[in-house]
This record gives sequence, structure tokens and C-alpha cells, in this order.
Amino acid sequence: MVDDGCEVGWEQVGPVQAMVGYRAKFVPAAMSRTHVVTAVAHFAPSPLDVDLYTRDVSTFAKQRSRSLRGMQSGVGAFAVIVADGVTPELVAAATVKPRLEFAVIVQPVVVDLAARQIHTFRGRRFIGAALNGFLRRTLDAQVQAPV
Repeated sequence: MVDDGCEVGWEQVGPVQAMVGYRAKFVPAAMSRTHVVTAVAHFAPSPLDVDLYTRDVSTFAKQRSRSLRGMQSGVGAFAVIVADGVTPELVAAATVKPRLEFAVIVQPVVVDLAARQIHTFRGRRFIGAALNGFLRRTLDAQVQAPV
């Protein structure tokens, strides 16, 4: 995350401590400033935990960006859970379309340490389409498969 230009630190995100990266960048394709928040936590999740953590990251990201959201500013966030092992139910929970709120997109990501894989939604979105490429490149730069 540091290599991608983020300020990085430890924060309380919902009930868990998470390593959080934050940066704001003007995205020409969207013609807006986008606040990117990546929150990474290591725990053994259930499919419900993936959804709850994604909601917690959404709340945290909106508070962290401290800006008005709308035509000229938005928030893109990644709720990253690092797990020692992953079930098919967790993969399904991580690969749903990202949660979209007013000027906020939050994408769940599950990193499987055992299989050395990243599970997340990789499709295209119509709503928020201008940010698709930017968010995909940001995710690829900030979250990489374990080696």
C-alpha cells in the first residue's frame, strides 16, 4: 500500500484491528476525486463476517474520507480479510458485486493463505463504471497473492 502512495496505519474497523491504507486521487475517467481506503484484517471469517466486515469498512471509509460525496468526490474501499483457509461459501461471499451506496463502492476481498489466492469480484459494474479500471488497478497494486 505504501508503494501505491497510501498513508498506512493501524485502526479499529468495527470490532477488529486492521491495517488501513488511505489515499485520495483525482481520477480523470470519473472526473472526480476518489478517496481510496483499504482495510486489511486477519481472522477466521464466516460468510456473514465477510458481509459485516464490508459494512464496517464502508462506515469507516466514509468517516475517514471526511468529505462531501457526490458529483466531484467519491469513496472506493476494499474490505480485505486474510484467512488461513477458505471454504466455497467464503469464496461466494467475497465474489458478490461490490456494495454500492451514494458515491461509495466497497468491495470485499478474501485472501486465502493456504491456497495462495485472492477471491473478489472481477466483473464489470454499470453503476460506477468510470471507476472500474481505476479500482481494479488499485486493488491489484495494493493486494497481491501470497507467495
